[in-house]
Amino acid sequence: MTRRAWPLVVLAVVLVGCAAPAPEPSTRSIPNAVTPGSPVPIPPSSSPSSGSSSEPSTSAEPSTPPESPGSPTSPQRITLAFAGDVHFERQLAPRLRDSDEAWSRRLPELAAADFAMVNLETAITERGRPASKAYTFRAPAVALAKLKAAGVDAVSMANNHAADFGRQGVEDTLAAVKDSPIPVVGFGADERQAYAPATFDVRGVKVGVISSMEIPEQTYANWSAGPDSAGVAQNVRRDRFTRAAQDAVANHDLVIAFLHWGTEGSTCPNERQVETARILRDTGVDVIVGTHAHRPQGSGWDGRAFVGYGTGNFIWYNTSAGSRSSGILTVSVDADAARARGAQDAAARANGPGLVRSYTWTPKVISPGGLPETPTTSRPRLERAAQNARSCSGLAQSPQ
Repeated sequence: MTRRAWPLVVLAVVLVGCAAPAPEPSTRSIPNAVTPGSPVPIPPSSSPSSGSSSEPSTSAEPSTPPESPGSPTSPQRITLAFAGDVHFERQLAPRLRDSDEAWSRRLPELAAADFAMVNLETAITERGRPASKAYTFRAPAVALAKLKAAGVDAVSMANNHAADFGRQGVEDTLAAVKDSPIPVVGFGADERQAYAPATFDVRGVKVGVISSMEIPEQTYANWSAGPDSAGVAQNVRRDRFTRAAQDAVANHDLVIAFLHWGTEGSTCPNERQVETARILRDTGVDVIVGTHAHRPQGSGWDGRAFVGYGTGNFIWYNTSAGSRSSGILTVSVDADAARARGAQDAAARANGPGLVRSYTWTPKVISPGGLPETPTTSRPRLERAAQNARSCSGLAQSPQ
């Protein structure tokens, strides 16, 4: 089965201590990737490779109508897809024994995008002692391979469950990150690795991805990455992550910041989310996406930046009524404008116009098995909830 073209993936190693099958997704090109901390030379004038960049054909939030990619009158577009919190606890654990082919059919909207990313909210270990907290999550390293098979190109691990199983769990997680088939951002052997961007060549656009958490709990207190200590990137204290954003903007055509933030159970952003998004916007970050609330939150434009405050749970064991709402956020980027901006100096990159031209929100509902599926009878309710989330987000619904 030909689902994608797979160009060379270059990985730099840092040494450290069920829904029914969905229809076959369209072929696309996987971005070339470099693990955090490793530069990749990508000329701004690189020609785009072949691949589909069409918008998912699903019910969507209101957005600017997308033009047909490749048409003589429209700029080339690339699509970036984001989904929420993922772990493999309880009823989800057996799914890691499913074949790669089964996983390749499981998340078609992610597989159809030019780039796709989720929040992997778990320690990657089968050892260690659980932290003294209400919920602890872990999974074997094969979880990364299954996400790759499903069409995920990168994961964030800057979250409050990445270090749930103590020092031994962190050591195992670092080993899994080093050997991962897809880049992991927001977690590392030290702050250099944790805050470093992963760099992707997405059809000729040099995309940088950074990640951080701003939840002031045990993980932040005990496992924030430092100059000589492993852990997560954090922006409870904002200075270090803001510098990481500035560095990423200076060296990429387009920058994505993936945040773990917000108030659990809320469909509206809190004041700190709004403030953080505007700091990153003013730094030059183009796409700001988040998770943690366990509920979808609104998306839209805040000046030149596109913000998706929250995508909810995605592959998750808790199927209570409030936690089942989910979805996939897909943004369409003007690739020509992004490449042109990449040729400018750092100041111009930070102050230039926005690059996201349209977006879609594809509602999902988490099945009793813990996997996202397309809603049927619940779709009207999910669409009303999405509208309410947009209304309280304070975000514009067309490019500014």
